[in-house]
Amino acid sequence: MAPPGGYRRLGSIRMLGQSDALYGVNPTLNGTGWDVIVNASTAKQTATCVSGTWPLLTSFECYQISLDGPVGSSVQVSINRQPWNFVQQGWQNWNDPQQPMLLASEDEIEFCWTVAATSPPYTVSGGSNVRPVVTMWLREPA
Repeated sequence: MAPPGGYRRLGSIRMLGQSDALYGVNPTLNGTGWDVIVNASTAKQTATCVSGTWPLLTSFECYQISLDGPVGSSVQVSINRQPWNFVQQGWQNWNDPQQPMLLASEDEIEFCWTVAATSPPYTVSGGSNVRPVVTMWLREPA
């Protein structure tokens, strides 16, 4: 349920997957899986920069997430390395505005795919050699 004043959209941030060899956080394929790591403070600044504003709030919400990754994959979503959600199909939109992801500026969000990182050339969405992409839509109470 929206607060009485509604919400102010902060925009979106889009991040490309990297090999877990860089991060070492993937619980399924440590060192070899695909990951997207998002620092909440950076995500908020990147999203709000589009509108030219820099809100002073230290907390905000992610109300929509779009996942695109290899067919047959699943994704574990964690906040500060604590499991938050498991998405059965790692190439789908995920939307539950009634239960948004509540974030503080110091939080880190980890998206870890259940398939191994691969080398280019990458195929288009829906293929088996897709480099994952996460798009997060952010908002704050108005």
